[in-house]
Amino acid sequence: MLSFEKSAVAARNVLLLLCLVLPWLNPFASSPSTGVVPLLLSWMLGACALLLVVDLSAEPAPSTSQGWVLAGGAWFMALAASVLWVPEVVDAALTSGLLAALVTVWVMAAVGRRVALLSNQLLPWVVAAWLAAAAVSSLLGVLQYLDLARDLAPWVNQPVRGDAFANLRQRNQFASLTSIGLVTLLAWVAARPSQPVLKRSVWRMAWPWLVLNLLAAGVACSLSRTGAVQWVVVGLLAAWWAWRQKSHQPTRSTPLLYMAVAAPCLVVLWSVCMPMLAAHLTGSQGASMILRVAGQAQDYGMCASRRVLWSNMLNLALQRPWFGWGWGEADLAHFMTAYSGPRFCDLVDNAHDLPLHVAVEFGLPFAALSIVLGLAWLVRRQPWRETNAWRVMGWGVLLVVGLHSLLEYPLWYGPFQMAAGLSLGLVWAMPLPSRHGMDNTQAERLAGQSTTALPSSATVPTPQTSQQQNIALLVCSLLFLGCLYAAWDYNRVAQIYRPVASRDAPYRDNPMGHAKQSWLFRNQADFADLTTRTVTSDNAADTYALALRVMHYSPEARVVQKAMDSAKLLGLTDEVMKLTDQLDAVRKAAL
Repeated sequence: MLSFEKSAVAARNVLLLLCLVLPWLNPFASSPSTGVVPLLLSWMLGACALLLVVDLSAEPAPSTSQGWVLAGGAWFMALAASVLWVPEVVDAALTSGLLAALVTVWVMAAVGRRVALLSNQLLPWVVAAWLAAAAVSSLLGVLQYLDLARDLAPWVNQPVRGDAFANLRQRNQFASLTSIGLVTLLAWVAARPSQPVLKRSVWRMAWPWLVLNLLAAGVACSLSRTGAVQWVVVGLLAAWWAWRQKSHQPTRSTPLLYMAVAAPCLVVLWSVCMPMLAAHLTGSQGASMILRVAGQAQDYGMCASRRVLWSNMLNLALQRPWFGWGWGEADLAHFMTAYSGPRFCDLVDNAHDLPLHVAVEFGLPFAALSIVLGLAWLVRRQPWRETNAWRVMGWGVLLVVGLHSLLEYPLWYGPFQMAAGLSLGLVWAMPLPSRHGMDNTQAERLAGQSTTALPSSATVPTPQTSQQQNIALLVCSLLFLGCLYAAWDYNRVAQIYRPVASRDAPYRDNPMGHAKQSWLFRNQADFADLTTRTVTSDNAADTYALALRVMHYSPEARVVQKAMDSAKLLGLTDEVMKLTDQLDAVRKAAL
Protein backbone atom coordinates (compact mmCIF):
# COMPACT_ATOMS: atom_id res chain seq x y z
CA MET A 1 0.00 0.00 0.00
CA LEU A 2 2.82 2.43 0.85
CA SER A 3 4.45 1.75 -2.51
CA PHE A 4 1.15 2.43 -4.29
CA GLU A 5 0.72 5.72 -2.42
CA LYS A 6 4.23 6.82 -3.40
CA SER A 7 3.52 5.94 -7.02
CA ALA A 8 0.25 7.86 -6.92
CA VAL A 9 1.96 10.93 -5.45
CA ALA A 10 4.72 10.74 -8.05
CA ALA A 11 2.17 10.44 -10.86
CA ARG A 12 0.22 13.40 -9.46
CA ASN A 13 3.35 15.54 -9.31
CA VAL A 14 4.41 14.67 -12.86
CA LEU A 15 0.92 15.48 -14.14
CA LEU A 16 1.01 18.80 -12.27
CA LEU A 17 4.34 19.60 -13.91
CA LEU A 18 2.87 18.85 -17.34
CA CYS A 19 -0.15 21.06 -16.61
CA LEU A 20 2.21 23.96 -15.90
CA VAL A 21 4.65 23.35 -18.78
CA LEU A 22 2.41 22.51 -21.74
CA PRO A 23 0.68 25.92 -22.06
CA TRP A 24 4.11 27.52 -22.63
CA LEU A 25 5.23 24.93 -25.18
CA ASN A 26 2.00 24.42 -27.14
CA PRO A 27 2.78 25.08 -30.84
CA PHE A 28 -0.75 24.80 -32.19
CA ALA A 29 -3.20 27.55 -33.10
CA SER A 30 -5.79 27.92 -35.84
CA SER A 31 -7.74 30.55 -37.75
CA PRO A 32 -9.74 32.69 -37.49
CA SER A 33 -8.68 33.70 -33.94
CA THR A 34 -5.24 32.28 -33.23
CA GLY A 35 -5.47 32.98 -29.51
CA VAL A 36 -8.49 30.76 -28.88
CA VAL A 37 -6.85 27.31 -28.90
CA PRO A 38 -3.93 28.30 -26.61
CA LEU A 39 -6.37 29.97 -24.21
CA LEU A 40 -8.66 26.95 -24.07
CA LEU A 41 -5.69 24.65 -23.49
CA SER A 42 -4.41 26.83 -20.64
CA TRP A 43 -7.80 27.06 -18.96
CA MET A 44 -8.39 23.32 -19.18
CA LEU A 45 -4.93 22.51 -17.82
CA GLY A 46 -5.45 25.04 -15.03
CA ALA A 47 -8.63 23.20 -14.04
CA CYS A 48 -6.75 19.89 -14.18
CA ALA A 49 -3.98 21.31 -11.97
CA LEU A 50 -6.42 22.14 -9.16
CA LEU A 51 -8.21 18.81 -9.54
CA LEU A 52 -4.86 17.07 -8.98
CA VAL A 53 -4.23 18.80 -5.64
CA VAL A 54 -7.74 19.65 -4.46
CA ASP A 55 -7.58 17.23 -1.51
CA LEU A 56 -4.37 18.74 -0.07
CA SER A 57 -4.23 21.27 2.74
CA ALA A 58 -3.57 24.89 1.83
CA GLU A 59 -1.54 27.72 3.27
CA PRO A 60 -3.91 29.63 5.58
CA ALA A 61 -5.29 32.84 4.17
CA PRO A 62 -5.27 36.01 6.28
CA SER A 63 -8.52 37.16 7.82
CA THR A 64 -10.46 39.50 5.56
CA SER A 65 -11.93 42.66 7.05
CA GLN A 66 -15.39 43.89 6.18
CA GLY A 67 -13.88 46.82 4.32
CA TRP A 68 -12.01 44.52 1.95
CA VAL A 69 -15.14 42.44 1.36
CA LEU A 70 -17.16 45.54 0.50
CA ALA A 71 -14.44 46.95 -1.75
CA GLY A 72 -14.00 43.65 -3.56
CA GLY A 73 -17.75 43.25 -3.97
CA ALA A 74 -18.04 46.76 -5.37
CA TRP A 75 -15.23 46.02 -7.82
CA PHE A 76 -16.86 42.85 -9.13
CA MET A 77 -20.30 44.47 -9.38
CA ALA A 78 -18.86 47.42 -11.30
CA LEU A 79 -16.99 45.04 -13.61
CA ALA A 80 -20.10 42.95 -14.31
CA ALA A 81 -22.26 46.02 -14.91
CA SER A 82 -19.72 47.53 -17.29
CA VAL A 83 -19.21 44.32 -19.27
CA LEU A 84 -22.93 43.68 -19.72
CA TRP A 85 -24.41 47.16 -20.20
CA VAL A 86 -21.81 49.62 -21.50
CA PRO A 87 -20.77 48.06 -24.85
CA GLU A 88 -23.08 48.77 -27.79
CA VAL A 89 -22.57 45.16 -28.92
CA VAL A 90 -21.73 42.50 -26.32
CA ASP A 91 -19.15 40.06 -27.69
CA ALA A 92 -20.12 36.68 -26.22
CA ALA A 93 -16.70 35.12 -26.76
CA LEU A 94 -14.84 38.10 -25.30
CA THR A 95 -17.15 38.33 -22.29
CA SER A 96 -16.99 34.60 -21.64
CA GLY A 97 -13.22 34.77 -22.04
CA LEU A 98 -12.96 37.45 -19.36
CA LEU A 99 -14.98 35.29 -16.97
CA ALA A 100 -12.86 32.23 -17.78
CA ALA A 101 -9.66 34.22 -17.26
CA LEU A 102 -10.77 35.42 -13.82
CA VAL A 103 -11.83 31.89 -12.88
CA THR A 104 -8.45 30.56 -14.06
CA VAL A 105 -6.60 33.07 -11.89
CA TRP A 106 -8.73 31.99 -8.91
CA VAL A 107 -8.13 28.31 -9.70
CA MET A 108 -4.37 28.77 -9.98
CA ALA A 109 -4.32 30.85 -6.79
CA ALA A 110 -5.94 27.88 -5.06
CA VAL A 111 -3.18 25.68 -6.50
CA GLY A 112 -0.59 28.20 -5.33
CA ARG A 113 -1.87 28.14 -1.76
CA ARG A 114 -1.38 24.38 -1.71
CA VAL A 115 2.06 24.73 -3.26
CA ALA A 116 2.99 27.30 -0.61
CA LEU A 117 2.45 24.72 2.13
CA LEU A 118 5.87 23.09 2.01
CA SER A 119 4.74 19.85 3.60
CA ASN A 120 2.77 19.13 0.41
CA GLN A 121 6.11 18.85 -1.43
CA LEU A 122 4.70 20.47 -4.57
CA LEU A 123 7.09 23.40 -4.78
CA PRO A 124 9.99 21.48 -6.41
CA TRP A 125 7.66 20.52 -9.24
CA VAL A 126 6.53 24.10 -9.79
CA VAL A 127 10.16 25.24 -9.83
CA ALA A 128 11.01 22.44 -12.26
CA ALA A 129 8.04 23.35 -14.48
CA TRP A 130 8.92 27.03 -14.79
CA LEU A 131 12.61 26.30 -15.30
CA ALA A 132 11.86 23.61 -17.89
CA ALA A 133 9.43 25.83 -19.81
CA ALA A 134 11.87 28.75 -19.84
CA ALA A 135 14.94 26.65 -20.70
CA VAL A 136 13.26 24.64 -23.48
CA SER A 137 11.73 27.80 -24.95
CA SER A 138 15.11 29.55 -24.81
CA LEU A 139 16.69 26.67 -26.69
CA LEU A 140 13.93 26.83 -29.31
CA GLY A 141 14.36 30.59 -29.56
CA VAL A 142 18.08 30.24 -30.19
CA LEU A 143 17.41 27.64 -32.89
CA GLN A 144 14.83 29.92 -34.51
CA TYR A 145 17.21 32.88 -34.45
CA LEU A 146 19.91 30.80 -36.13
CA ASP A 147 17.40 29.39 -38.66
CA LEU A 148 17.94 25.85 -37.36
CA ALA A 149 14.35 25.08 -36.34
CA ARG A 150 12.89 24.35 -39.80
CA ASP A 151 13.02 20.59 -39.38
CA LEU A 152 11.12 20.81 -36.07
CA ALA A 153 7.84 21.92 -37.67
CA PRO A 154 4.99 21.59 -36.77
CA TRP A 155 6.13 21.11 -33.17
CA VAL A 156 8.00 24.41 -33.23
CA ASN A 157 6.61 27.64 -34.67
CA GLN A 158 8.42 29.00 -37.72
CA PRO A 159 9.09 32.76 -37.54
CA VAL A 160 10.83 34.77 -40.25
CA ARG A 161 14.59 34.46 -40.32
CA GLY A 162 16.28 36.37 -37.52
CA ASP A 163 13.19 36.42 -35.32
CA ALA A 164 12.68 34.26 -32.22
CA PHE A 165 9.72 33.65 -29.95
CA ALA A 166 9.75 29.87 -29.29
CA ASN A 167 6.11 28.67 -29.37
CA LEU A 168 4.66 31.83 -27.84
CA ARG A 169 4.15 33.60 -31.21
CA GLN A 170 5.29 36.96 -29.82
CA ARG A 171 8.76 38.09 -28.81
CA ASN A 172 7.80 39.96 -25.63
CA GLN A 173 5.88 36.97 -24.30
CA PHE A 174 8.92 34.80 -24.96
CA ALA A 175 11.16 37.32 -23.21
CA SER A 176 8.85 37.42 -20.19
CA LEU A 177 9.02 33.63 -19.96
CA THR A 178 12.82 33.83 -19.81
CA SER A 179 12.40 36.42 -17.04
CA ILE A 180 10.14 34.04 -15.11
CA GLY A 181 12.84 31.41 -15.57
CA LEU A 182 15.43 33.87 -14.24
CA VAL A 183 13.31 34.61 -11.14
CA THR A 184 12.84 30.89 -10.51
CA LEU A 185 16.54 30.11 -10.95
CA LEU A 186 17.58 32.90 -8.58
CA ALA A 187 15.07 31.67 -5.99
CA TRP A 188 16.50 28.17 -6.23
CA VAL A 189 20.04 29.51 -5.76
CA ALA A 190 18.89 31.58 -2.77
CA ALA A 191 17.16 28.63 -1.11
CA ARG A 192 19.54 25.73 -1.80
CA PRO A 193 21.43 24.29 1.17
CA SER A 194 24.76 25.89 1.91
CA GLN A 195 27.82 23.64 1.73
CA PRO A 196 31.57 24.23 1.88
CA VAL A 197 33.02 24.78 -1.59
CA LEU A 198 35.17 21.64 -1.37
CA LYS A 199 32.09 19.46 -0.78
CA ARG A 200 30.14 20.79 -3.76
CA SER A 201 30.11 18.74 -6.94
CA VAL A 202 31.16 20.39 -10.18
CA TRP A 203 27.75 19.74 -11.73
CA ARG A 204 25.93 21.24 -8.74
CA MET A 205 27.91 24.44 -9.09
CA ALA A 206 27.83 24.54 -12.90
CA TRP A 207 24.26 23.77 -13.92
CA PRO A 208 22.69 27.02 -12.60
CA TRP A 209 25.22 29.00 -14.63
CA LEU A 210 24.56 26.90 -17.72
CA VAL A 211 20.82 27.51 -17.39
CA LEU A 212 21.43 31.22 -16.77
CA ASN A 213 23.46 31.47 -19.98
CA LEU A 214 20.77 29.63 -21.93
CA LEU A 215 18.08 31.99 -20.62
CA ALA A 216 20.26 35.02 -21.36
CA ALA A 217 20.88 33.79 -24.91
CA GLY A 218 17.14 33.27 -25.33
CA VAL A 219 16.18 36.78 -24.25
CA ALA A 220 18.99 38.20 -26.40
CA CYS A 221 17.55 36.38 -29.43
CA SER A 222 14.08 37.73 -28.66
CA LEU A 223 15.30 41.32 -29.31
CA SER A 224 12.72 42.36 -26.72
CA ARG A 225 13.31 45.67 -24.98
CA THR A 226 10.66 44.62 -22.48
CA GLY A 227 12.76 41.56 -21.69
CA ALA A 228 15.87 43.70 -21.33
CA VAL A 229 14.13 45.93 -18.79
CA GLN A 230 12.84 42.91 -16.88
CA TRP A 231 16.28 41.32 -16.64
CA VAL A 232 17.86 44.55 -15.39
CA VAL A 233 15.12 45.15 -12.80
CA VAL A 234 15.07 41.52 -11.59
CA GLY A 235 18.87 41.44 -11.43
CA LEU A 236 19.09 44.66 -9.42
CA LEU A 237 16.33 43.69 -6.99
CA ALA A 238 17.78 40.20 -6.51
CA ALA A 239 21.21 41.71 -5.86
CA TRP A 240 19.70 44.11 -3.32
CA TRP A 241 17.84 41.24 -1.62
CA ALA A 242 21.02 39.13 -1.53
CA TRP A 243 23.02 42.04 -0.08
CA ARG A 244 20.37 42.56 2.59
CA GLN A 245 20.54 38.86 3.51
CA LYS A 246 24.34 38.74 3.39
CA SER A 247 24.86 39.54 7.07
CA HIS A 248 22.54 36.67 8.12
CA GLN A 249 23.33 34.01 5.50
CA PRO A 250 26.62 34.88 3.76
CA THR A 251 27.26 31.42 2.30
CA ARG A 252 23.96 31.41 0.43
CA SER A 253 23.72 35.11 -0.39
CA THR A 254 27.10 35.38 -2.12
CA PRO A 255 26.31 33.01 -5.04
CA LEU A 256 22.94 34.71 -5.47
CA LEU A 257 24.59 38.13 -5.53
CA TYR A 258 27.08 37.03 -8.19
CA MET A 259 24.36 35.49 -10.35
CA ALA A 260 22.02 38.48 -10.01
CA VAL A 261 24.76 40.89 -11.10
CA ALA A 262 25.86 38.58 -13.91
CA ALA A 263 22.37 38.11 -15.39
CA PRO A 264 22.00 41.45 -17.26
CA CYS A 265 25.70 41.36 -18.17
CA LEU A 266 25.22 37.99 -19.85
CA VAL A 267 22.33 39.40 -21.87
CA VAL A 268 24.68 42.07 -23.22
CA LEU A 269 27.32 39.44 -23.97
CA TRP A 270 24.92 37.18 -25.86
CA SER A 271 23.46 40.19 -27.68
CA VAL A 272 26.92 40.68 -29.15
CA CYS A 273 27.68 37.01 -29.79
CA MET A 274 24.40 35.82 -31.32
CA PRO A 275 24.43 38.14 -34.38
CA MET A 276 28.01 37.07 -35.15
CA LEU A 277 27.10 33.41 -34.72
CA ALA A 278 24.12 33.90 -37.03
CA ALA A 279 26.39 35.50 -39.64
CA HIS A 280 28.75 32.54 -39.43
CA LEU A 281 25.97 29.93 -39.77
CA THR A 282 23.52 31.62 -42.14
CA GLY A 283 25.65 34.13 -44.03
CA SER A 284 23.61 37.12 -42.81
CA GLN A 285 24.12 38.89 -39.51
CA GLY A 286 21.19 38.69 -37.14
CA ALA A 287 19.57 41.67 -35.46
CA SER A 288 20.99 42.87 -32.15
CA MET A 289 19.07 43.63 -28.97
CA ILE A 290 21.65 46.31 -28.13
CA LEU A 291 20.88 48.22 -31.34
CA ARG A 292 17.16 47.82 -30.77
CA VAL A 293 17.36 49.11 -27.19
CA ALA A 294 19.46 52.02 -28.45
CA GLY A 295 16.77 52.83 -31.03
CA GLN A 296 18.98 52.16 -34.04
CA ALA A 297 17.12 49.08 -35.28
CA GLN A 298 13.34 49.58 -35.40
CA ASP A 299 10.91 47.37 -37.28
CA TYR A 300 7.99 49.83 -37.34
CA GLY A 301 7.31 53.46 -38.24
CA MET A 302 6.81 56.36 -35.86
CA CYS A 303 3.04 56.13 -36.25
CA ALA A 304 3.18 52.64 -34.68
CA SER A 305 5.13 53.71 -31.60
CA ARG A 306 3.77 53.27 -28.10
CA ARG A 307 4.00 57.01 -27.51
CA VAL A 308 1.48 57.67 -30.29
CA LEU A 309 -0.70 54.76 -29.17
CA TRP A 310 -0.78 55.90 -25.54
CA SER A 311 -1.61 59.45 -26.62
CA ASN A 312 -4.56 58.18 -28.65
CA MET A 313 -5.76 55.90 -25.85
CA LEU A 314 -5.58 58.72 -23.29
CA ASN A 315 -7.67 60.81 -25.68
CA LEU A 316 -10.27 58.03 -25.80
CA ALA A 317 -10.30 57.66 -22.02
CA LEU A 318 -10.95 61.39 -21.57
CA GLN A 319 -13.80 61.35 -24.10
CA ARG A 320 -15.81 58.90 -21.97
CA PRO A 321 -14.28 59.21 -18.51
CA TRP A 322 -17.08 57.80 -16.37
CA PHE A 323 -17.99 54.43 -17.86
CA GLY A 324 -15.52 54.05 -20.71
CA TRP A 325 -16.26 52.74 -24.18
CA GLY A 326 -17.12 49.21 -23.08
CA TRP A 327 -15.35 45.85 -22.95
CA GLY A 328 -13.89 45.06 -26.37
CA GLU A 329 -14.78 48.43 -27.91
CA ALA A 330 -11.32 50.04 -27.97
CA ASP A 331 -10.67 49.10 -31.61
CA LEU A 332 -13.89 50.65 -32.93
CA ALA A 333 -13.48 53.70 -30.69
CA HIS A 334 -9.98 54.20 -32.08
CA PHE A 335 -11.20 53.89 -35.67
CA MET A 336 -14.12 56.30 -35.26
CA THR A 337 -12.16 59.01 -33.41
CA ALA A 338 -10.56 61.95 -35.22
CA TYR A 339 -7.37 62.90 -33.37
CA SER A 340 -5.88 66.37 -33.42
CA GLY A 341 -2.34 64.96 -33.26
CA PRO A 342 -0.60 61.88 -34.69
CA ARG A 343 -2.75 58.80 -35.19
CA PHE A 344 -1.68 55.23 -34.38
CA CYS A 345 -1.68 53.63 -37.82
CA ASP A 346 -2.43 49.96 -37.05
CA LEU A 347 -5.60 48.20 -36.00
CA VAL A 348 -5.53 48.16 -32.22
CA ASP A 349 -7.73 46.46 -29.65
CA ASN A 350 -5.56 47.12 -26.59
CA ALA A 351 -3.90 50.18 -25.10
CA HIS A 352 -0.67 48.23 -24.46
CA ASP A 353 -0.80 49.43 -20.87
CA LEU A 354 -3.10 47.68 -18.42
CA PRO A 355 -4.20 50.70 -16.29
CA LEU A 356 -4.74 52.80 -19.41
CA HIS A 357 -6.69 50.04 -21.14
CA VAL A 358 -8.93 49.62 -18.10
CA ALA A 359 -9.55 53.37 -18.15
CA VAL A 360 -10.46 53.30 -21.85
CA GLU A 361 -12.89 50.38 -21.71
CA PHE A 362 -14.20 50.58 -18.11
CA GLY A 363 -13.81 54.26 -17.23
CA LEU A 364 -11.51 56.32 -15.03
CA PRO A 365 -13.34 55.64 -11.71
CA PHE A 366 -13.10 51.87 -12.18
CA ALA A 367 -9.44 52.17 -13.19
CA ALA A 368 -8.72 54.32 -10.13
CA LEU A 369 -10.53 51.84 -7.85
CA SER A 370 -8.53 48.95 -9.34
CA ILE A 371 -5.22 50.76 -8.83
CA VAL A 372 -6.08 51.78 -5.25
CA LEU A 373 -7.14 48.24 -4.33
CA GLY A 374 -3.99 46.79 -5.89
CA LEU A 375 -1.70 49.24 -4.09
CA ALA A 376 -3.53 48.72 -0.79
CA TRP A 377 -3.11 44.96 -1.14
CA LEU A 378 0.61 45.41 -1.82
CA VAL A 379 1.06 47.67 1.20
CA ARG A 380 -0.80 45.17 3.36
CA ARG A 381 1.36 42.26 2.13
CA GLN A 382 4.63 44.28 2.34
CA PRO A 383 6.71 42.32 -0.20
CA TRP A 384 9.81 44.35 0.72
CA ARG A 385 9.84 42.58 4.11
CA GLU A 386 10.03 39.09 2.62
CA THR A 387 12.93 36.89 3.62
CA ASN A 388 11.67 33.55 2.32
CA ALA A 389 13.09 32.77 -1.12
CA TRP A 390 10.01 30.99 -2.44
CA ARG A 391 7.64 33.80 -1.55
CA VAL A 392 10.11 36.23 -3.11
CA MET A 393 9.92 34.04 -6.23
CA GLY A 394 6.15 34.56 -6.29
CA TRP A 395 6.59 38.31 -5.99
CA GLY A 396 9.24 38.18 -8.71
CA VAL A 397 6.90 36.48 -11.18
CA LEU A 398 4.20 39.05 -10.39
CA LEU A 399 6.79 41.78 -10.98
CA VAL A 400 7.65 40.33 -14.40
CA VAL A 401 3.99 40.12 -15.41
CA GLY A 402 3.37 43.60 -14.01
CA LEU A 403 6.23 45.19 -15.95
CA HIS A 404 5.06 43.47 -19.12
CA SER A 405 1.49 44.67 -18.48
CA LEU A 406 2.68 48.28 -18.47
CA LEU A 407 3.87 47.84 -22.06
CA GLU A 408 1.56 45.18 -23.53
CA TYR A 409 -1.16 42.76 -22.49
CA PRO A 410 0.28 39.42 -21.26
CA LEU A 411 -2.77 38.73 -19.09
CA TRP A 412 -4.78 38.23 -22.28
CA TYR A 413 -2.84 34.95 -22.71
CA GLY A 414 -3.42 31.73 -20.80
CA PRO A 415 0.11 30.87 -19.58
CA PHE A 416 0.50 34.29 -17.97
CA GLN A 417 -2.92 34.03 -16.33
CA MET A 418 -1.82 30.71 -14.85
CA ALA A 419 1.55 32.08 -13.71
CA ALA A 420 -0.02 35.18 -12.14
CA GLY A 421 -2.66 33.13 -10.32
CA LEU A 422 -0.13 30.61 -9.04
CA SER A 423 2.13 33.41 -7.80
CA LEU A 424 -0.78 35.11 -6.04
CA GLY A 425 -1.43 31.85 -4.22
CA LEU A 426 2.23 31.60 -3.19
CA VAL A 427 2.21 35.06 -1.59
CA TRP A 428 -1.39 35.06 -0.34
CA ALA A 429 -0.58 34.56 3.35
CA MET A 430 0.70 37.53 5.33
CA PRO A 431 4.50 37.77 5.80
CA LEU A 432 4.66 37.25 9.56
CA PRO A 433 8.15 37.58 11.14
CA SER A 434 7.51 34.48 13.25
CA ARG A 435 7.20 32.42 10.10
CA HIS A 436 10.34 33.49 8.34
CA GLY A 437 12.86 31.56 10.34
CA MET A 438 10.99 28.29 9.95
CA ASP A 439 10.25 28.99 6.27
CA ASN A 440 13.89 29.70 5.45
CA THR A 441 14.96 26.43 7.02
CA GLN A 442 12.32 24.60 5.07
CA ALA A 443 13.25 26.43 1.88
CA GLU A 444 16.86 25.36 2.31
CA ARG A 445 15.85 21.74 2.76
CA LEU A 446 13.39 21.97 -0.12
CA ALA A 447 16.05 23.20 -2.54
CA GLY A 448 18.26 20.27 -1.68
CA GLN A 449 15.70 17.48 -1.78
CA SER A 450 12.35 16.89 -3.37
CA THR A 451 11.18 13.50 -2.18
CA THR A 452 11.84 13.30 1.53
CA ALA A 453 9.34 14.53 4.05
CA LEU A 454 9.48 18.15 5.12
CA PRO A 455 8.32 19.66 8.36
CA SER A 456 4.97 21.35 8.30
CA SER A 457 4.73 25.09 7.86
CA ALA A 458 5.18 27.42 10.78
CA THR A 459 1.56 28.36 10.49
CA VAL A 460 -1.23 25.87 10.96
CA PRO A 461 -2.28 24.51 7.54
CA THR A 462 -5.85 24.87 6.45
CA PRO A 463 -7.48 21.46 5.87
CA GLN A 464 -9.91 21.52 2.99
CA THR A 465 -13.45 20.82 4.17
CA SER A 466 -15.75 18.74 2.00
CA GLN A 467 -17.68 21.89 1.11
CA GLN A 468 -14.51 23.69 -0.04
CA GLN A 469 -13.45 20.67 -2.06
CA ASN A 470 -16.89 20.41 -3.63
CA ILE A 471 -16.81 24.09 -4.62
CA ALA A 472 -13.38 23.64 -6.19
CA LEU A 473 -14.52 20.50 -7.99
CA LEU A 474 -17.63 22.27 -9.29
CA VAL A 475 -15.68 25.30 -10.53
CA CYS A 476 -13.04 23.17 -12.24
CA SER A 477 -15.66 20.93 -13.83
CA LEU A 478 -17.64 23.89 -15.17
CA LEU A 479 -14.46 25.52 -16.49
CA PHE A 480 -13.33 22.31 -18.18
CA LEU A 481 -16.73 21.53 -19.69
CA GLY A 482 -17.14 25.14 -20.81
CA CYS A 483 -13.81 24.93 -22.61
CA LEU A 484 -14.86 21.68 -24.29
CA TYR A 485 -18.03 23.36 -25.56
CA ALA A 486 -16.05 26.38 -26.74
CA ALA A 487 -13.59 24.12 -28.56
CA TRP A 488 -16.45 22.34 -30.34
CA ASP A 489 -18.14 25.61 -31.23
CA TYR A 490 -14.90 27.19 -32.42
CA ASN A 491 -14.12 24.19 -34.62
CA ARG A 492 -17.59 24.50 -36.15
CA VAL A 493 -17.01 28.16 -37.04
CA ALA A 494 -13.43 27.57 -38.19
CA GLN A 495 -14.68 25.30 -41.01
CA ILE A 496 -15.59 28.31 -43.16
CA TYR A 497 -11.97 29.51 -43.02
CA ARG A 498 -10.59 26.21 -44.32
CA PRO A 499 -10.30 24.81 -47.85
CA VAL A 500 -13.10 22.42 -48.76
CA ALA A 501 -10.80 19.40 -48.66
CA SER A 502 -9.70 20.26 -45.10
CA ARG A 503 -13.18 20.64 -43.64
CA ASP A 504 -14.69 18.05 -41.32
CA ALA A 505 -17.20 15.83 -43.08
CA PRO A 506 -20.33 16.95 -41.12
CA TYR A 507 -19.73 20.61 -42.09
CA ARG A 508 -18.42 20.21 -45.65
CA ASP A 509 -21.65 20.85 -47.54
CA ASN A 510 -22.96 23.92 -45.70
CA PRO A 511 -20.22 25.34 -43.45
CA MET A 512 -21.70 28.85 -43.30
CA GLY A 513 -25.07 27.53 -42.20
CA HIS A 514 -23.49 25.58 -39.36
CA ALA A 515 -21.22 28.50 -38.39
CA LYS A 516 -24.12 30.97 -38.21
CA GLN A 517 -25.69 28.78 -35.53
CA SER A 518 -22.82 29.61 -33.18
CA TRP A 519 -23.62 31.67 -30.12
CA LEU A 520 -20.12 32.01 -28.75
CA PHE A 521 -18.18 32.80 -31.94
CA ARG A 522 -20.92 34.54 -33.90
CA ASN A 523 -18.63 37.47 -34.73
CA GLN A 524 -16.16 35.24 -36.57
CA ALA A 525 -19.01 33.73 -38.59
CA ASP A 526 -20.51 37.14 -39.36
CA PHE A 527 -17.11 38.45 -40.43
CA ALA A 528 -16.72 35.63 -42.96
CA ASP A 529 -20.29 36.10 -44.18
CA LEU A 530 -19.85 39.84 -44.65
CA THR A 531 -16.47 39.80 -46.37
CA THR A 532 -17.57 37.14 -48.88
CA ARG A 533 -20.93 38.77 -49.64
CA THR A 534 -21.68 40.77 -52.79
CA VAL A 535 -23.63 43.93 -51.91
CA THR A 536 -26.82 44.40 -53.92
CA SER A 537 -29.91 46.55 -53.59
CA ASP A 538 -31.79 43.52 -52.33
CA ASN A 539 -29.45 42.79 -49.42
CA ALA A 540 -28.18 46.33 -48.76
CA ALA A 541 -30.21 46.86 -45.58
CA ASP A 542 -29.20 43.52 -44.09
CA THR A 543 -25.58 44.01 -45.16
CA TYR A 544 -25.41 47.50 -43.65
CA ALA A 545 -26.72 46.27 -40.29
CA LEU A 546 -24.33 43.32 -40.40
CA ALA A 547 -21.36 45.55 -41.29
CA LEU A 548 -22.06 47.93 -38.43
CA ARG A 549 -22.17 44.99 -36.04
CA VAL A 550 -18.99 43.41 -37.42
CA MET A 551 -17.16 46.74 -37.10
CA HIS A 552 -17.35 46.25 -33.34
CA TYR A 553 -15.42 43.01 -33.88
CA SER A 554 -12.90 44.20 -36.49
CA PRO A 555 -13.13 47.71 -38.00
CA GLU A 556 -10.72 46.93 -40.83
CA ALA A 557 -10.91 48.45 -44.30
CA ARG A 558 -12.83 45.66 -46.05
CA VAL A 559 -15.49 45.65 -43.33
CA VAL A 560 -15.86 49.43 -43.45
CA GLN A 561 -16.01 49.30 -47.25
CA LYS A 562 -18.97 46.90 -47.08
CA ALA A 563 -20.72 49.33 -44.74
CA MET A 564 -20.04 52.21 -47.16
CA ASP A 565 -21.19 50.27 -50.23
CA SER A 566 -24.46 49.21 -48.61
CA ALA A 567 -25.03 52.69 -47.16
CA LYS A 568 -24.70 54.20 -50.65
CA LEU A 569 -27.40 51.89 -51.96
CA LEU A 570 -29.61 52.90 -49.04
CA GLY A 571 -29.03 56.61 -49.67
CA LEU A 572 -27.33 57.21 -46.31
CA THR A 573 -25.10 60.04 -47.53
CA ASP A 574 -24.02 61.37 -44.13
CA GLU A 575 -22.99 57.93 -42.92
CA VAL A 576 -21.02 57.32 -46.11
CA MET A 577 -19.16 60.61 -45.75
CA LYS A 578 -18.34 59.95 -42.10
CA LEU A 579 -17.00 56.46 -42.78
CA THR A 580 -15.07 57.71 -45.82
CA ASP A 581 -13.39 60.44 -43.78
CA GLN A 582 -12.39 57.98 -41.05
CA LEU A 583 -11.09 55.42 -43.53
CA ASP A 584 -9.06 58.11 -45.31
CA ALA A 585 -7.59 59.25 -41.98
CA VAL A 586 -6.53 55.69 -41.18
CA ARG A 587 -4.93 55.24 -44.59
CA LYS A 588 -3.08 58.56 -44.41
CA ALA A 589 -1.70 57.68 -40.98
CA ALA A 590 -0.23 54.49 -42.41
CA LEU A 591 1.64 56.32 -45.20
